Amino acid sequence: MSDSRFDSNTDNILFFGDPNLGGEGFRLFSDFFPNAKQLIWKKGTEKTAVRQALRSRSWLITVSFYNDFIFSYDDFDFLGLPLNVHPSLPSLRGVGYDHIPLIENHEEHGATLHFLKRPSHHKLNIRNDVDAGRIIRVKKRKLSPEATYGDLRVFNQRIALEMLTELCEQMLAWGSIETARGELCAEAEANGLVWSERYISSSTLGKRLEELNMSEPGHRVFVEKPRLVCLVGD
Repeated sequence: MSDSRFDSNTDNILFFGDPNLGGEGFRLFSDFFPNAKQLIWKKGTEKTAVRQALRSRSWLITVSFYNDFIFSYDDFDFLGLPLNVHPSLPSLRGVGYDHIPLIENHEEHGATLHFLKRPSHHKLNIRNDVDAGRIIRVKKRKLSPEATYGDLRVFNQRIALEMLTELCEQMLAWGSIETARGELCAEAEANGLVWSERYISSSTLGKRLEELNMSEPGHRVFVEKPRLVCLVGD
């Protein structure tokens, strides 16, 4: 197999994000890959157009970033090297990464870089196939017991952007798909990180928030205004 090389001029690299952080993420990504293409999908909206754009060509690399779009079995024929930056630690699969650490008083929070996992069947199994690809690395920080929902959201986004920057720097240094895949697989093997078996769905999160709001409406998870961001260099 020939070496599939790429550099800062390569144009068949795809950045797939969401409206919340996709713009900032793509601006950062474009500093490294100025000819990369961008797709943005808002959760809950129609997927047909964005899926058609995704399948319009075969990508060398696809970086999914802070992204709720779930790729189908057939989408993987077009993704090339499929990587995802998930804005939580492996202990949190699914949704709730800006909520659950506060509800459960976690001591840490962070982000996870992993390979996207192609579903084993044409019918997607959410609990088995989403946030389930091989973990490459995590980046984590201590979580203050004073942090609000607003704080945690900002902190998670910052870590995700840091992780994206590090990945872009490495990818350009490696310069080929074979080298990148080999290095990332070796790191994943050395780290030996695994996902939690627990998967948090939107309905599960909604129920927990509803119950907490009834018993403790002033809980920090309902405080959208950051308390700590300005104290750590905002």
